[in-house]
Amino acid sequence: MKNYDIVPNPIYDNVFKYLLEDNESARIILSVLLDREIIKLDYATVDYTEKKTEIEKNKKKEDFETKAKQQKLSSNKSEWKLIDTTLELQKTKIKHPNTGTDIARGHLDFIATVKNSLGKEELIMIELQKENEPDDIYRFKRYIANKFTTKTERTVINNSTKVPETKLISLPILPIFILNFKIENDIKDLILHTNHITKGLYTNKDLEKPNEFIDNLTYGIIIVQLAHIKLIKKTKSLFESNQRLMDTFSLLSLFDQSLIFNNNPHRLRYDSDKIPKKFNRLVRRLKSAALENPDLEEQMHAEDEFLQTLKNKYRTINVLTEKLDNTNKKLDNTNKKLDNTNKKLDSTNKKLDTEKLKRIKAEQNNKILKMILNGTSKEDISQKLNITLTEIQKILGID
Repeated sequence: MKNYDIVPNPIYDNVFKYLLEDNESARIILSVLLDREIIKLDYATVDYTEKKTEIEKNKKKEDFETKAKQQKLSSNKSEWKLIDTTLELQKTKIKHPNTGTDIARGHLDFIATVKNSLGKEELIMIELQKENEPDDIYRFKRYIANKFTTKTERTVINNSTKVPETKLISLPILPIFILNFKIENDIKDLILHTNHITKGLYTNKDLEKPNEFIDNLTYGIIIVQLAHIKLIKKTKSLFESNQRLMDTFSLLSLFDQSLIFNNNPHRLRYDSDKIPKKFNRLVRRLKSAALENPDLEEQMHAEDEFLQTLKNKYRTINVLTEKLDNTNKKLDNTNKKLDNTNKKLDSTNKKLDTEKLKRIKAEQNNKILKMILNGTSKEDISQKLNITLTEIQKILGID
């Protein structure tokens, strides 16, 4: 008999964030996606987009301590600790179109100590974003651009004094996008990796050794296209001997939307026997999401309604864009017809001008012939009609 696990769907923001709030679960997910050993993983410090959260947290502390003083009680350290250890998740709060409640669509930042391909430890910033529906790509660009201004404290050895110093440094940024849609139909891959290659213009050689200046600017990009998981599943037999590919496939299968249970998009059903033991913690964490969050189902419904509103907006934009394209095509066709009409008019005018010149010349020739017949000399005709004797001779057929 098969064993199944029914879990909240991690494609939903609140479930996804709950999963990643567990440091060990986050480390498992990120180490598989990076294909790097993560030695230490911390949540990134608050930046400008989180100032409101920080202010609200401080206000809670002040209110709590004020209340404690009024009751002549000492501050309850355990209660404050619970507030203080709340994860520093960056949130974009979106008002629900109907209820007015906040829908938190979060992206998570991590500071990770990883082992690079040379076996050396390095510190990087991981910027993780998940999107259930296509969104404005400029939002991603703006956020990553802001991250380039983020600095973190790091202890380094001064080359001159050999004394450890604490400095604010910029870390190389690795953006990871987990998308529940596809952005390409060319290679149709589950994961896209973009790695910067530093090449000399004149030598045409690659810079293979680590370079602090270049490496601190970017660390590549990882894009997960969950919509292509069905295609990759069909070719599973081709990579079953590759442990890295199998681990990545097994991990991302936890987000496979074809596993929706009983037509309820809020729940997925996993075949427990097909899940590697290394990912059991993730399944247990997902199973506990509903137990620890009584309002989870309501939050998921709110997200459904918001995403439906978003779909309607995109559908309207697409319809209007299509109408605009059709109107532009019609205008282009009209302009082409006008151009053709103008060309025909130009051709007709040229013909008319040619005919007119011929008529004028014929009238002039007849006039010359009549003047000759009336006894007018060629010299007099030349003066009266302002033409040369040579032209008169040509008209008369005299060489």
